[in-house]
Amino acid sequence: MDLEEIIYKRRTIRRFKQEPISLVTLKKLVDFARVAPMARNVQALEFIIVENAEMRKKLFPLVSWAGSLPKEQRTPENGREPTAYIIVLVNTKIKRPFVDFDVGAAVENMLLGAVSFGIGTCWMAAINYKKIRELFEIPEHYDLKQVISLGYPDEESVMETYKDSFTYWKDSDGKMHVPKRELDDVIFKVY
Repeated sequence: MDLEEIIYKRRTIRRFKQEPISLVTLKKLVDFARVAPMARNVQALEFIIVENAEMRKKLFPLVSWAGSLPKEQRTPENGREPTAYIIVLVNTKIKRPFVDFDVGAAVENMLLGAVSFGIGTCWMAAINYKKIRELFEIPEHYDLKQVISLGYPDEESVMETYKDSFTYWKDSDGKMHVPKRELDDVIFKVY
């Protein structure tokens, strides 16, 4: 798959086959994050890889799914949960300013890298920060930023042309439809 195909193929996935992702692959995704651009090259991001079944089960209820969908369509059904998570942390002893840009660049590297391995992802910030911090015994000098849910996709998500609403939806076959503005609509000016 070339880069353009990977970029257009990357969609949020919330239903997963129950095939494990190897630790080697999960570490490679963190490595992709590690080499992302960082402001002033100050590298304060650190990650928790969650592959253990017991810890995944404990983490699952601490993240929220698909806020734009009707409640009954949000959370993955039993047997379609993520098979891994990557938790994004910022070590505040190293850095504070501009860190959100660093997080965005690092996470996007992981998301695109995941597509290249055939892995689906869901980038999640609607999470229970307090309980996740307790569960993983994260020290106070770490900012818990986001959780990336991962697994081999067990649903399809496609782009649609934006028409009056940014709200994504599922059709009767369970396919996710995600509206995106057209290129000419997002180019403010060309000089």
